[in-house]
Amino acid sequence: MKIVISDDRFGRADEERRVFADFPAPTGKVRLITARCRTEDELIGACAEADAVLLNQAPMTGRVISRLKKCRVISRYGTGYDNVDIGAAAKAGIWVTNVPGYCAGEAAEHALALLLSCARFIPEKDRAVRAGQWNLNRPIRRISGRVLGIVGFGATGRALWEKVQGLGFSRILIADPHIDAKLAALREKGGYPPMKAEGVSFAALISQSDFISLHVPLNESTRCCINRKTIAGMKDGAVLVNTSRGAVLDERALAEALERGKLAGAGLDVFETEPLPPDHPLAALPNTALSDHSAYYSEEAVSELKTRTALNAREVLEGKIPKTPVNRPYNAGAEKQAEEEITA
Repeated sequence: MKIVISDDRFGRADEERRVFADFPAPTGKVRLITARCRTEDELIGACAEADAVLLNQAPMTGRVISRLKKCRVISRYGTGYDNVDIGAAAKAGIWVTNVPGYCAGEAAEHALALLLSCARFIPEKDRAVRAGQWNLNRPIRRISGRVLGIVGFGATGRALWEKVQGLGFSRILIADPHIDAKLAALREKGGYPPMKAEGVSFAALISQSDFISLHVPLNESTRCCINRKTIAGMKDGAVLVNTSRGAVLDERALAEALERGKLAGAGLDVFETEPLPPDHPLAALPNTALSDHSAYYSEEAVSELKTRTALNAREVLEGKIPKTPVNRPYNAGAEKQAEEEITA
């Protein structure tokens, strides 16, 4: 049985090897192969004969999927899966899985660090002090008494909400299509913090928040949801933080808003093009805090990610339904059997 790590990002496969160490492959010993694919053709060359693909950032398009001869599962390292054609995989009878929540604490901490850095103008002050300047006359407002808006209330948005309870925000607004059900579930579990969140529309959150933190997946409804129109509806002097996906905002529109002072600052960990091009309009602005798509990272988070990614693949190869699927493969034979059972 052949399992391919299609584009190794971490430089080791210890966790994956441990997961498959005792795997009872009916066709012989498991072969775990590490590749460094970056293109569709490289993926086809490395994965055409794979029984399972552990995928990082390489483009798993419909063209690639059509060339996978034996694959039963594409197990994605990470929460997002926008580099996978999940519809084509379903039609090919291939499960696609992800690893939600593995870095929720880390991403929330990173978002909070970016928010505080922008609120206190730390990047600008750091550069000035290194250049010999002192006592910078930059008006700063306290955080307590102001309004925080969290867009998306999945694991990371919820973790940020929990971590800011002691900062004294007057209100915490949440925009999420399922916010009522999610807050109700938290109440039932006894996990409702003292400062209750307010579920509001995206438009209301944008217009009322002093700080806005984005925690949404990239899809057609969220792509470029922060644009010239929505920025125009924000408070003057608001701060925007993005640790989700770069393409959820219009970077040029954001740069213009920062440059003219409409927004006070932006803390960004993700970008539409990575690494950030040197001539990018956000790179030269003093009121930005930029990091290298590392909000997910801690040693513990990476170890959990690698283990759970491998476990997702193992479950499918053992004939089980994976714990965190993002599609349901179409299998005509199985559906026919299910229909016969229902009829009987």
